[in-house]
Amino acid sequence: MTAAPITVPLAVQNRRHKGRKTMMNRRTLLSTAGALALVAGGLAGPALAADTTIRVASVTGPTHHHNVSLRWFADQIAAADVGLKIEVLDGAQLGGERDYIEGMMLGSIQMAQVSTAPLSGFIPQFDLFSLPYLIRDTDHFKNVVNGPVGEEFSALAEERGIKILAWFDNGYRNVFNKVRPINTPDDLDGLKIRVMESPLMVNTVNAMGGSATPMSYSELYTALEQGVLDGGENAAGNVLNDKFYEVSGYYSLTQHFRPPGVVAISMATWNGLDEAQQAAITEQAAALQEYEIELTGQVGAEALEELKAKGMEINEADVASFRDRMGPVYEDFKEKNGAELLEAVQNTE
Repeated sequence: MTAAPITVPLAVQNRRHKGRKTMMNRRTLLSTAGALALVAGGLAGPALAADTTIRVASVTGPTHHHNVSLRWFADQIAAADVGLKIEVLDGAQLGGERDYIEGMMLGSIQMAQVSTAPLSGFIPQFDLFSLPYLIRDTDHFKNVVNGPVGEEFSALAEERGIKILAWFDNGYRNVFNKVRPINTPDDLDGLKIRVMESPLMVNTVNAMGGSATPMSYSELYTALEQGVLDGGENAAGNVLNDKFYEVSGYYSLTQHFRPPGVVAISMATWNGLDEAQQAAITEQAAALQEYEIELTGQVGAEALEELKAKGMEINEADVASFRDRMGPVYEDFKEKNGAELLEAVQNTE
């Protein structure tokens, strides 16, 4: 899918203009000071060193809206003129998301876009975002990640050597499969459904009536093609962009998950940047978050129509019948992690 041009929100445009002006003024002062120093020392110094390149890893394909957003971010960083270049390595060129997370902790991966579910394998509290039917709508999502809950998770990540720069909205995840439409839990009986490598997500899909199978995202297409699995669960934009409509015929709107993702940078990489570079990344990452959230909503609506056009059968599921089965999943989460963070999300307006 070729992503349609996106009109950047006015707030993002204003922020970008302000950021450019600030960074240009800072660069002017630095360049002037450097030139004076060279004159005073009687030296004819070379031009500024080439930009530092930071590679950001992503498992999804180049046309996926996450990578469209990351390349937009790269353009903003280049325009800030602080000696930084962002290079997007999409399509799982550097491995899977667990590889990225561990690599950022160790300093061998500079930056990555990852889901919160695999993060829970390293920072258990991130399991919160995998709870089914947790996020009510887009406004609720924004208020959660921009408020005290988001700050708490950012602190937890930094303790493990990862700095969260932006939160990505993935939209609602729904079940897709190659066997039949899913209307109620009974329809999932006997179906092997791929989930992310998260025990909580495994428990959820099992509670919904399916047989959950953890697997790397990069292996899912082949597993469906070869009949190893019957289906998966994901947002419509992902199903479209990664062409799962070619190996499955049914997309059922169960709306069971809405786990966010993050764009994060290794603290080792972050600490190697100067103040101007850190300021540029912080400012433009905030704009990136706004850009991606808006783009997610647009892409999700368009993707459903395109999936229909490509032959997928799309049906509304009986969401209440699935939600009613989630009591044990929530109780298990509270036993392992306590109720404080869960209640904080539920009480966020």
